[in-house]
Amino acid sequence: METSPPAVAAVGTVLEDLPEDALLAILALLAPPDAAAAACACRRLAAAASSPSLPLALALRLGLPPPRPVLPGGPDPDPAAAARLLRSLHRLRRLLGLWRRLPSSGSRYGSPPSSLAAFEWAPRGTLAASLLAPSAHGLAVAKSPFVTLSIDESGETVAAMGDVPVCVNFVGNNHIVVEASASSGDDEDEAIEGGSPPEVMYMHFANRRSPGAGRKRRSKQGRRRGRVMEAEHFVRIADAEPTEARPLQGLWKGISGSQTLEFYLVTYDDIGGITCRQVADTRGQNSGYTPIFWTTNTTFLEEPFSEKELNHYTGREHIQVLGPGHAGTENRIVSRILCINSSYDVVDPHLSAHLDDRRNVEGRIWLYEDGTFGFGFNGSNSIIDLKHVSSDGCILDDLH
Repeated sequence: METSPPAVAAVGTVLEDLPEDALLAILALLAPPDAAAAACACRRLAAAASSPSLPLALALRLGLPPPRPVLPGGPDPDPAAAARLLRSLHRLRRLLGLWRRLPSSGSRYGSPPSSLAAFEWAPRGTLAASLLAPSAHGLAVAKSPFVTLSIDESGETVAAMGDVPVCVNFVGNNHIVVEASASSGDDEDEAIEGGSPPEVMYMHFANRRSPGAGRKRRSKQGRRRGRVMEAEHFVRIADAEPTEARPLQGLWKGISGSQTLEFYLVTYDDIGGITCRQVADTRGQNSGYTPIFWTTNTTFLEEPFSEKELNHYTGREHIQVLGPGHAGTENRIVSRILCINSSYDVVDPHLSAHLDDRRNVEGRIWLYEDGTFGFGFNGSNSIIDLKHVSSDGCILDDLH
């Protein structure tokens, strides 16, 4: 009777057997929260996470300025440098994405207000924030420099608006405040964690100094009186890009009926409804977030479409992009159709007087095969076609 040979024990290397430089490379590839969690897994990873060599490994991977070298006979390496660097990287990564400015009566050094800001990675491990505005060139998005954040040799985060030091502070997880720093040597305040307050509270905060300002900052207010910068508040645009389950979600851009480029923010609520708001500038307390359409029925009409629906679409004109070098939007292939409602006086105040019910106007959303969509309302023969503002966190069609 044949017997199977005994199983041969697999020969391999366990994590604890790896040299320290290999463990450092593993930690350097992890996101800061994951690296902190990995450091709790075993003693070897805990020792590597507190090693003074970890800041150098992270700097090499991210293109950051290398930490100061340890000179013979000099002070021992700072064991807290790795913790500071991980904390700074975590803060920068939390800022990545699109943010919407809250209404404010002031502006930065007299510049025109912009309702949107984008935080993106820049060369050498810095984070560059740009203000976004519709340009006069078709569907292009104008980007102007706003704030630059980087990590200094000690592992701390530094932020500047041009050559002016500023602070970028978190208030909760989805609300930040950008304000002038008391001096170039002051660090950013620690994040004020907790749930984000309602939007009414945001507007209340927008006209006050940022919470968390210390005595040192207040004592130096007089030094900046000649060049005052009011605190500017931003809230994160969550889910800024569409998904398969939520194809209309995100920040979009399109040419409106007034032949100007506008930004549109479409959100899905907790009860299944969809709302679209136009994101405008923030010159007044009541501007910046105008409702365009909404619906509580998110069930799309699927192909084949009825002749009535086809005529409803083909009988309309697409609002064209002005300027050379921009293609039209006709002949798009419609994959699905969604019924919507809106207050028509918001969309076209000149036609609203001719409607019997100004508070409930029917319209359609036409979802195209390429993932973009257009919308229009009864009483008008036009379609506003929308395109993506960003893809994978990068702004499309940007002009610096």
